[in-house]
Amino acid sequence: MKLIQRGLSLLITGAALAASPAMAQQSLGPAAPTNSEPKPVQQNATPAPKQGLSFNPDAGIVYQSGDFRVTGWGYAERAIDPNGPDYFRRFRQGAEIDLPRINDQLRIAAVYEIDLTDTNVLGINPGPAGSLNSHDFENLYLAVQNPDDPGKFRLLFGHNTSILSREDNLSSGNLATINRSLILEEHGSTNTFGPQIGAQFQKALSPKVTVQASIGDNRGGLNAQERHAAFGRAIAAKIVLTPISDDKSGRKLTAGFAVDRTTGIRDRSFTLATAIGFGPLGGVAATGTKTTGEADIAYTFPLLGHATTVEAEALYSRFSGSRSDVGGGYAMVQFSLFDAPHTGDLDLFARYDVVSLGIDTITGRATQQAVRAGVNYNLPYTNKLASLHLEYAHNTLSGPAEIITNYKPSDEFRIVLRVSLQRYLRH
Repeated sequence: MKLIQRGLSLLITGAALAASPAMAQQSLGPAAPTNSEPKPVQQNATPAPKQGLSFNPDAGIVYQSGDFRVTGWGYAERAIDPNGPDYFRRFRQGAEIDLPRINDQLRIAAVYEIDLTDTNVLGINPGPAGSLNSHDFENLYLAVQNPDDPGKFRLLFGHNTSILSREDNLSSGNLATINRSLILEEHGSTNTFGPQIGAQFQKALSPKVTVQASIGDNRGGLNAQERHAAFGRAIAAKIVLTPISDDKSGRKLTAGFAVDRTTGIRDRSFTLATAIGFGPLGGVAATGTKTTGEADIAYTFPLLGHATTVEAEALYSRFSGSRSDVGGGYAMVQFSLFDAPHTGDLDLFARYDVVSLGIDTITGRATQQAVRAGVNYNLPYTNKLASLHLEYAHNTLSGPAEIITNYKPSDEFRIVLRVSLQRYLRH
């Protein structure tokens, strides 16, 4: 009963926070949130933006003065753990400042995004966490980009997400699950994915082909606990294909292929962890040069009149110094049961993750699996700005004792309330 009361209290609070901005429906044309996958080149002209201060549920709070624009966003995810204290999974705020265009093809933009979950700012996490500092930046960069659609062209310098993984390039506030894939999240223990300091390039060669490249540091960016950045040691390239993109039929197919080479990794271990709570399960040394290959695919289509998305991604990395390697991936399906303003919209999801970890000095490999299932429910009359998330994960692990420290990972369950200035979209 106590758990239900806490959930209802959070639910009512979130709906109240989201109801006011949800009333505004003015469309301002595409504002580009950070960490989004490349969009196909748009053929239609962008509508004239509304001047002054307004709210766009697909972008956030927008101030427009001539061709100068500031777009601010923010979102919070409060998690209820039946076996532990409640906590903020994410509490982020960011903005993009778009300067007047240089010409018809280019403008300069500045972007920042901070995560307040490990600070005591606004009382988010009172106690020893401390005040806001550079470790809390998720994005901080300058970009030269297409004035209306950065998906067509963008060159940025600063602190930004690695281009390698599809999931790593999706906004954290618009994920289907609480955490990303096991294989991706666990790479974070080596600081070789996620935010990096460096340069990134993106160019749409056509509506169906986008290329990306990046060069950066090798030990994580501003939010790494120990900074030993060496610019130029991490090089990655990716191609994203969009053979199908039809708004009328609701069909979209994307596929990506990427490679990455990161040198000089020292004093690191690849750590296995549970799907939701990040409970440690074991690991091996991961040093030297990391060579990674990646492939992903996602297909959205109507099934019996309901929006459906099927997606999958696979990653494989080899660490030359420690002579260890890891491979894995996930497959997920999402299905929309209903979607209407007066009922809200409810999506079911099911997901399977697998990771295989080994090292030459140990006979046998550790195999980790997780089955996740749950629902995402955008609340009625909130224009998809407030949602309730329920997720269950069943974790299993097998392999040699030299790698594994916990053979019986517990099952996990969370209830999460999301409140955002941008709509939570699933398809």
